[in-house]
Amino acid sequence: MLGYLIGNKVVIRDEKEANKLYNKGKYGTLEDNKLTLSLVEALYLVERKKLKVLKGEKELDYDSLLKLAAELEPRFWVRFCVYRDIRKRGYITKTALKYGADFRVYDRGDVPGEDHAKWVLFAVNENDVFDWKRFAAMNRVAHSVRKSLLIGVVDDEGDVTYYEVRWKRP
Repeated sequence: MLGYLIGNKVVIRDEKEANKLYNKGKYGTLEDNKLTLSLVEALYLVERKKLKVLKGEKELDYDSLLKLAAELEPRFWVRFCVYRDIRKRGYITKTALKYGADFRVYDRGDVPGEDHAKWVLFAVNENDVFDWKRFAAMNRVAHSVRKSLLIGVVDDEGDVTYYEVRWKRP
């Protein structure tokens, strides 16, 4: 399957392939019979050998796409590690930019568009430092959209540990 790098997105123009990938894994956004993938989704599919990405006439291998994505998006590697890990665990994961988070995560078996995401997920590096204000802001975002807060902490080896945070009334 071929995707074309356009800015910071990858577009699959073949209608049949676009529909197949979207329907099977709920990757990207399907519009006008084209599938638009984020760089995180595209790199994940390249890694799994389900997608080839072209920049002009040149095919970008995994390392080239990773390098380009890291130049275009701050925190790309941390976000990618969390995305890859949560996807491998069987969860559908979509971007959550409008929520101010990294991802929306759907419970296993749930379908975006039919069901609501269960979590908003923030990807952080284990060496990141943040104060209670940032933590409270994360929690407020999750609470305001009626989702649980999930924080994916990436260590230096790229492994991810998750912490779920919920409001509790005494």
